[in-house]
Amino acid sequence: MKATRQKNPENGAPEQAHARERFWQILFPMLLVGALLAAGFVLLLLYSGELGTSTEGMAAAALVAMALPLIFVFLVTFILAVALIAAAAKVAAWLPGVGKEALDLFRSIGTAAQNGSCALLAPLMAVAQKLAELQRLISALRSGLIK
Repeated sequence: MKATRQKNPENGAPEQAHARERFWQILFPMLLVGALLAAGFVLLLLYSGELGTSTEGMAAAALVAMALPLIFVFLVTFILAVALIAAAAKVAAWLPGVGKEALDLFRSIGTAAQNGSCALLAPLMAVAQKLAELQRLISALRSGLIK
């Protein structure tokens, strides 16, 4: 009798289920809607009877000609962003120590940038404060001279 290998439902099942759900509930509908919109634009362009007879038809054709490349560019950008997010999730699972070090590095860069900007703005704030005091003094002198 031939033994059949059964899948262990506990080993990797949540990750695989999540990957399937992500594809079928997020990526597939987005790709399907993008393809349907592109097909709809093309059909609208091809089957509109007023394509060359009026300025409205020409405007519609120009809109479709401009919108289709943008849709495809944004679709490619969306796919690349999803791939980068998935890759970052995989890398974060593999290298948790490196991720903590990178986060600490980015925090130190942010702190250094904040300290540098505060040091840069301190003299400007002092000058602005002195100018405000001078304007208050001048307005008090003018109001005293006018009365």
